[in-house]
Amino acid sequence: MDYSGTVEKIKNSIALVLTVNPQGNITSKGSGFVYMKKGLLVTCNHVVANNDGLKIRLDDTAEFFDAKVAIRDEEHDLALLKYDENLAPTSIPLLKVDIKSIKEGVSVLFAGYPLSLFNLTTHQGILSGIITDATGVVTYLIDGTVNSGNSGCPLMDANGAVIGVVNAKRRERSDLLSKVEALQIGALSLHGIDLVELHQALISNVQLGMGYAVPCSYIPSYKDGAEPPKLNKSEQKVKQERKKK
Repeated sequence: MDYSGTVEKIKNSIALVLTVNPQGNITSKGSGFVYMKKGLLVTCNHVVANNDGLKIRLDDTAEFFDAKVAIRDEEHDLALLKYDENLAPTSIPLLKVDIKSIKEGVSVLFAGYPLSLFNLTTHQGILSGIITDATGVVTYLIDGTVNSGNSGCPLMDANGAVIGVVNAKRRERSDLLSKVEALQIGALSLHGIDLVELHQALISNVQLGMGYAVPCSYIPSYKDGAEPPKLNKSEQKVKQERKKK
């Protein structure tokens, strides 16, 4: 299929999201998209979790400008960012898909800024599975090339309507990999090879055949002073068990 029309329609609504420390160094990189209304951006919480300054860009040829976190939902790894809508007048909110059309096997697109790329990249795949955990939380499985940097980008149908939010950090043995990623370069070595640096290089170059996304129904509704949705009893129990580990 030819998705060029869809890409043209949605490309100015998808953001490159950076966190930058006081020294001007990039400390995190991910993607996001305009949703619900102008001036509001959805991304993954882990992309903006380090509390450094936020810079976003909604056009590959435009300048970066400031944003700030409006809401964090750590349980679903989502965040809403606010920005001055006047700085990106051509960026319009992406529409939400008709939930009845979400089923296993449908074609999906996701567009973001993977790896070290600073240019929008679009991938095609299928919604290969819909899983529900013990707490009732739903996750979408994507048969498509999801890489680091894609976190926060929209999972869309063929027309560009939002199905969910891609999360590249969710993966097999993410608990172990996250511990390695938290180490500083030089902390581990084997035969003169820095294992932390090797891990970072592998993550930056590997192409994952299976990706994950959070359904768009988990995106918090926005209003000034809004808080993320409260956990139900099952989710609270799972959270407490995780803390004990």
